[in-house]
Formats: sequence, structure tokens, C-alpha cells
Amino acid sequence: MANFVSTGDVCIESDALTQASNNPGRPDGVAGLLAGTLAGSARQPQAEANPKPPLTNRGAEYSIPPENRSLLDWCAFTFKQIEDPAKVSELIGIDPALMTDCTFGFSGYRNSLKYGNVSIYYNGREGMGCHVEMSGQGCRQYEALFIDSPWKALFETVLANSGKFTRLDLAIDNVDGALNMDRIMAAILDHDSQIRTLFGEARRIQKVSFKTGQAIIGDTIYLGSAKSRLMIRIYNKALELGLDGIYLRVEIQLRDERAQEAAKLFVTDIDVGSLAVGIINNYFAIINDDDSNKSRCSLQSWWADWLQSAEKIKLSTEQAIKLVSDTMEFIRKQYAPSLAMINKHLGRSDFNSFVQEVLTDGSERMTAKHERILAASEAQGGSNE
Repeated sequence: MANFVSTGDVCIESDALTQASNNPGRPDGVAGLLAGTLAGSARQPQAEANPKPPLTNRGAEYSIPPENRSLLDWCAFTFKQIEDPAKVSELIGIDPALMTDCTFGFSGYRNSLKYGNVSIYYNGREGMGCHVEMSGQGCRQYEALFIDSPWKALFETVLANSGKFTRLDLAIDNVDGALNMDRIMAAILDHDSQIRTLFGEARRIQKVSFKTGQAIIGDTIYLGSAKSRLMIRIYNKALELGLDGIYLRVEIQLRDERAQEAAKLFVTDIDVGSLAVGIINNYFAIINDDDSNKSRCSLQSWWADWLQSAEKIKLSTEQAIKLVSDTMEFIRKQYAPSLAMINKHLGRSDFNSFVQEVLTDGSERMTAKHERILAASEAQGGSNE
């Protein structure tokens, strides 16, 4: 089990958690979940993280999961009281020696440390401290550093050190055909009779490529606004990755207070499936038109069946996908001094000629493995992350 150094105690209070989690069909389920808290304390370290984590994960090809699952697909938080990024790196279980120091930052931070797609931003204005951000790929790279799932220990550490979560994305993958994009959209278009929701809007965006023979290469339904504290995305993951088969993802994007409350609940050992279903059912439900009061309308059976199955899903981990950016980072860390030496020896003009020769030779030696990495990187660039 992964554990991190944490200081102080964290106290989490609760309100109506049991009722909400035990009865996901209640329309007020998430009100208890996200407003609720539960008494607890930060776990003290009992085991160390893998002492020699890889620079980057070995990588894996994209494929459809063998069964329905849930993942954390974005994680961002801020330590306003910690200015030293190396301390933050150690705190979250990453050896600072593995991080690359960059002269660019984000959102007011002037510098950053990077481990793949895990970023620690620092050197901002007074009181900004350090901000940590893991994209979906970053979450996979972070998981690869540990033998066991690191998320509960990480959340405990962040909360125990006065950290504030700014974004959490929970992903529920459906591969058994229980969900259908067209069926969901048909219900949305007939929202007066079939939808109960707290969202003010929904939209569907389909992506078409003129370069391929495939008519549609992306299909996403958005519920709510990306700027709000909570938004739900439902999209065809198989299309996004260029895979044949059924693979839909329901993604819950939580920001600021919603992310913070979800993190507090997560450390209480609530199943991520229960948490996700409580949120979904409170904000969006596909219903039968069987009562004049929508709050009393029953759920359509197929939607209720999916919620019931999703509620039982435990949090999973996934192997990181090898991307072009990983190779770039590897070359930067391992070969930058050698390249600088060659450049100094040859001079800029001859060095450019040398690089061109290397590229020409490399292009002829590229294999299917390299083509898969290219395809994965292009898919990642066009994803919903």
C-alpha cells in the first residue's frame, strides 16, 4: 500500500453520507455526498513507495478494457503554504531527481517541475505556493510509480497538509453496451418527458475527419458548462482511440469546492462507483413520465440498470500509454549533454546536417511500434482531457 509523509491531522465531518450512498436513486443523493463529511484522520506512513520508479512507464497500446471500470482521470491541487517544489515532489511520493526543471509555468506560476504529464508549478506571486496538476496520462504515469493504488494515500497527504483540490475527474468506462450515445441524446431532445436535471444545458459535438474514410471520429455529449463546479461528459472512447467495439466513458469533472468535498469522501473508503452514481443521479437522470412531479418519476429501466452496475465498480488503475512526449523527455534528460557536445564540436551548420542524416536514417528504420506511439499521441491530443 502506498503511503506518503503527512503532517498534522485532518478532520472530516459528515452529513447524510450513509443515506445518500446507500440509496443512489434518491434525487438528493449527491447533496449528501458533496455537502457531507465524515470524521477521520490522516494515515501515518507504513510503507515506502517504489524506491526506484521508472523514468517513464513502459507504455501500452490502446485497447478496450475487458470489463467496466472506474479511473481517476485528472487530479489537481494547490499547497498555498509550501513554496519549495522539491518538497511538494517528495510529499506526493515522487523523487525530485526524476523531475525536469522547466522555465515555463502556468496560470501565474513562472516555473515548473515535470515528470511526464505530472506538473508541479511554482514561483508565482506571494501566497500562491505550489500547484500540482496531473492530466489523464499524468494520472497513469503517477500510478506506475507505485506497487498499489496511490490515490487514497495521496488524498490523505494533500488534506493533511492544508492542500486544496481544484479539479478531480472521475471516469466510469462502459464496455458491455449498457449505454448508447444515440439513446441518451434522444432522451435529452425529449427532455420535458424524459429528463430530470439540475444542468441548464446539454450539447453534442461530433468530430469528422476529412483525411480518413471514417465518417465520425469523435462523439461527445456535454452536460453543464466547463466553467461550472461540476460537468459531465459522455463520449465514445472507442472512436477517439480508433478502436473497433463498444467503449463509452462517462466523465464527471469536479472543480474547487466540489473537488475538495469529493476528495474528503474518497479517503473515507467510499467506493468511487457509489460516489459517481450519487453525483450523476442528483444532476442528471433519464426518467419515465409517470408523475406530474419530476422528482417522483421513476428511472427508465436501462438507465437504472446502468447506475446499479456502475455503483459497484471499484477504482482501477491503468498502464500509461507510451507517447511521443515521453520519448522527447527521455532524450532531453539522457542525451542533451551529448547533443550539445556534438553541436559544439561540429558547429551549427554541420550539426544541422548531422541531425538531418540521423532523421533520414531513423525514418527508414521506424517500425510498427513507432507508428503506434504516433497514433496514440495524436489520439491523446484530440482527447477530452
